[in-house]
Amino acid sequence: MYGVVLWSDVSENKAVFWCEDQGDLAFFQACPDTDGTQWTDFDAGDLVQFDIYLDRKMRKALNPRIIREKARTDLPNKLLNRQRRLDRSANTAQVVPFPNHAEVERKTVGL
Repeated sequence: MYGVVLWSDVSENKAVFWCEDQGDLAFFQACPDTDGTQWTDFDAGDLVQFDIYLDRKMRKALNPRIIREKARTDLPNKLLNRQRRLDRSANTAQVVPFPNHAEVERKTVGL
């Protein structure tokens, strides 16, 4: 699977990848008992390739490798801005006026 690094933490050896299939994000954590050979200094926007597996309904990445550094540095902000726009549109509603019930009855009766 190919993906783009959205977030990483070098001190925790963790990263989050946006996946090419636009499904759930993939989470990566290097094994703490390794000598660091599994961890690469990922930066937001790096294009990575990795194996993927499901662990308790969570997508996890395995064997990630950087294909191209800083390939999509704009992606994290684009996704965040898109979500903000969706959140704003979800908070707005179209108000549909309903006629006054008494007014409808008067018109029906012919008053």
